[in-house]
Amino acid sequence: MKNTDQIDALVAKSISGNASEEERLQLADWLAQSADHQKIYDNSLYTWNAAETWLEPENIRKDKLTILAEVNRNLVVQSHRIKRRSIVYLVAAILAFPIAIAVSLLFFGEPTIGQLNQTIAEVSAPAGHISKCKLPDGTEVWINSGSKITYDPLAFNAETREVYLDGEAYFDVVQNKRKAFYVRSAMADVKVTGTSFNVKAHSDSQIFETVLTEGSILLDLKREGTSQQIEVKPGERVIYETGQEKFLVQDVDTRIYSAWRDGQIIFQDATLNDLIAELERIYDVKFKLSDPGLGNYRFRGAFSYDANLIDALEKFKVTARIGYRIENKEVWLKKQ
Repeated sequence: MKNTDQIDALVAKSISGNASEEERLQLADWLAQSADHQKIYDNSLYTWNAAETWLEPENIRKDKLTILAEVNRNLVVQSHRIKRRSIVYLVAAILAFPIAIAVSLLFFGEPTIGQLNQTIAEVSAPAGHISKCKLPDGTEVWINSGSKITYDPLAFNAETREVYLDGEAYFDVVQNKRKAFYVRSAMADVKVTGTSFNVKAHSDSQIFETVLTEGSILLDLKREGTSQQIEVKPGERVIYETGQEKFLVQDVDTRIYSAWRDGQIIFQDATLNDLIAELERIYDVKFKLSDPGLGNYRFRGAFSYDANLIDALEKFKVTARIGYRIENKEVWLKKQ
């Protein structure tokens, strides 16, 4: 007990209520050695108890934000990488990007006049990547390619649990009936207490979509000058078109709409336009159709995220006799 740093740590643990039984016994032994030791402890205890009075609330809040940011930085994100397949077609190697599981975690300040800078946590999945994270309440979130979620780590789980989504994500929400969970987006908000569901809400699209796997959610559609609430049941898919302010409810196989978490795109009676929109997001390329009518061709099948772009193009070629030409990062499709 001759090391000053060890003594300081022991006193700090004791007065903050974090000392173990062994550490409390060590402290008692140290205090019994001299009156000076007892005086040091008493002064530290007084400082601890008076801290709330001495410190400005703004400083306390700022310290909490710093600590929470560091906790999130180290604990929030879990990631793993999908193995890369070999690229057979060297001519298109620049486009043959298999999906890798990765994470981009950024903490940044948003200055507001008259208020402290607010720390915001962001978890994103750049083009060609999928991210997975665990929120402070234990909720797990999968974030699809080109998407992101943001939240305030200080306010989260205080009275409510609230995240903002731009893109597509799958949520497995920890149940807490006292603290509702909200997924906010420009087109609609999703309210839950504990459930699993997929949400697609890209800021550059006029179509919002959610698919409920289990539990229950309340969907709040944002309309000009008003809003409309819809209760969604398990197995239902809700599509909301903001441009026409109309929505559609379908009974679906929910596995199709969450298969992307496992590296699969499953489609049933999907148009070519639907498919190339997904492929553009995954491989960070642009598709061009020699004939716009090709976009209405319908397909059924599956793509693997672990494959390369050429595999998908070859499927178009074999099943629908649609040829392709690659120029830089543009893919031209033409009926053969």
